Amino acid sequence: MFTKEEKKKLKLEFWSRLEDQMTRLKNPHGSKVNWMNYNTGINHLYFRMEADEKAGRLCIDLQFPDNGVREVYWDQFEEFRDLLNDRFKGKLIWLKDFEHENGKTISRIYLEKAEVNINNQKDWDKMHLFLKLSFVKLDEFWDEFSDVFLQLK
Repeated sequence: MFTKEEKKKLKLEFWSRLEDQMTRLKNPHGSKVNWMNYNTGINHLYFRMEADEKAGRLCIDLQFPDNGVREVYWDQFEEFRDLLNDRFKGKLIWLKDFEHENGKTISRIYLEKAEVNINNQKDWDKMHLFLKLSFVKLDEFWDEFSDVFLQLK
């Protein structure tokens, strides 16, 4: 068992190492990918990475305060379901109504690497590789199709 402070230190080191690896990645235009504050260009639409004691995840979170707006964006992502599932080899999980840890209901599309633990440094290479490769695929998708979503603003 780890103390709260030890867990905090492990998480910080995990994300710092991932950041070191991500800074070397380039988007399709050759620019650095700002993965920590990825700019989708749309308020309340976020691309996030998560890691905990059970899994690593790459998430597309639709956190629009207006449920109608959230549904419009969800429907647009649904139009790309086959393409996204092909890109991520059918491993995406689609949750139209997801209870976020902040207590709000959002929509979430995510990919998960299960049976890894952020507190186990032996799992970090697997988690980092999964998150990097998945984020690159998501960035490529967004580069190609973001205009469709931006027109909904």
